[in-house]
Amino acid sequence: MKKKLIIILFVLIIIIIIIFMARYLLMNTNRDDLDNKEETIKNQNVKDDFQIDLVYQVGDRDIHYSAYIPENINELDKVNMFITLPGWEGLYFQGVGVNLEYEDFAYTARDIDPNMIILAPQLDDWGQQSASDTIALTKYYQENYKIDKTYIEGYSGGGETLSLVLDERSDLYDAALVVSSQWDGGYDKVVNSRLPLYFFIGEEDDYYGSDNFKNTYNEFYDRYMKEGLSKEEINEILVLDVRDAAYFEDHGYSSQHAGGAMAAHEKEIMNWLLTK
Repeated sequence: MKKKLIIILFVLIIIIIIIFMARYLLMNTNRDDLDNKEETIKNQNVKDDFQIDLVYQVGDRDIHYSAYIPENINELDKVNMFITLPGWEGLYFQGVGVNLEYEDFAYTARDIDPNMIILAPQLDDWGQQSASDTIALTKYYQENYKIDKTYIEGYSGGGETLSLVLDERSDLYDAALVVSSQWDGGYDKVVNSRLPLYFFIGEEDDYYGSDNFKNTYNEFYDRYMKEGLSKEEINEILVLDVRDAAYFEDHGYSSQHAGGAMAAHEKEIMNWLLTK
């Protein structure tokens, strides 16, 4: 009986040892898998020098954005900042970082000035909440970095958001580019701040048309004239750039609205924006 009990205890000890060894091996395997997963995620979160899907929290709001921060940021006495607001294809629900895949404004800005901070928010829509998120993100960077000038651009729905941003806080920005969109905001604050403003659109934009931009441009022009600015002074801060069908066809676009993305590759336009 005693011999039988010893055998049973011995078998139990062997089983316990096997279980612990199996658990140890499994934990190490899972740890290796987790390490590999974390490394993969880390690599995915940096693309072409842009940190992807950063989050700035304001109250219960999570503002998702990508950012390019110059490597020598701590050596710079001051730095300019460029913010690009996406169209519908680049909104956050479309996927992390897709705004940088569909639009090249961020990359063009980086190529023009690699010492500039570049922010590419992925907004939720093109309304007032997204405008408030943009303003909050702008202020955060202006308060935490030595920002000299801040430039901003909005394409398609992002242009609508931009008009609301400027209607509320045009004083935060030094120049703005609105591409293939429409103006939803007001005029007074933009006029009071003399904010340089560039409109770019196709004559027959298949989503917005061009009448809204033409009417908006004329409204700003008339207000500046009433403010006593000369035509030369107005032309320095207000530009309406309407492209014909041939321009888009020459660049391979059947859709003038989609072809608005070409504004990112027009050096004259981008230099206008980033040197004001």
